[in-house]
Amino acid sequence: MGEKLIIFIDFDGTISQEDVCNKMAARYAGRDWEEINRLWEEGVITTGECASRILSSMEVGAAELEVFFQYQEVDPGFSPFLDWVQKNQHLPIILSDGYDRYIKSILRGQGWEIEFYANKLYWDDGWRVESPYLDEVCPQCGVCKSKIIRERSLPGYLTVYIGDGYSDFCPAASCDIVFAKNELAGYCRKEGLTYYPYRDFHDILQQLPGIVRNKV
Repeated sequence: MGEKLIIFIDFDGTISQEDVCNKMAARYAGRDWEEINRLWEEGVITTGECASRILSSMEVGAAELEVFFQYQEVDPGFSPFLDWVQKNQHLPIILSDGYDRYIKSILRGQGWEIEFYANKLYWDDGWRVESPYLDEVCPQCGVCKSKIIRERSLPGYLTVYIGDGYSDFCPAASCDIVFAKNELAGYCRKEGLTYYPYRDFHDILQQLPGIVRNKV
């Protein structure tokens, strides 16, 4: 294996300090959004079902939602981490089961240009979702991160996964190096998957170069 990396990165609660999707629902959706989200986390309903039910209760215009997105904070260590990634010509790719609308807004606000995959959030007489990266065989997540990892992995590259939650369980098992916290860390421990714990991207930046050297 070479020393080049393809780094697949979750967005909500990983690049963003908090889950933007959940914060949006808490502020603008109906009172039962947490119960609906719980059903998704337990695998009872799919991302599409969860999104449709929550979005149908949201009463907010596009302009107000855009302002809300611009106030969301990102991991303070991500900027120096991204600098290191780009300096060393590694390839960062964001994989999110959240929405393109806020990812675009937050990346633009930070001046970052990063390839990403996410569900599409749009207005059509109400807020709607489209999932162009769905796996028809396993439609649990709106964005099948594992499928994208298989498609985007390159010979001679180490694959790195960085995440924190439910939608990261499957893709974490597909990569050479995994950084995990919160629910993903618990899942890795339960399944016996090797992972490196982190609190923020400062921790990852301190650990990753040495991990890569050892693997190579």
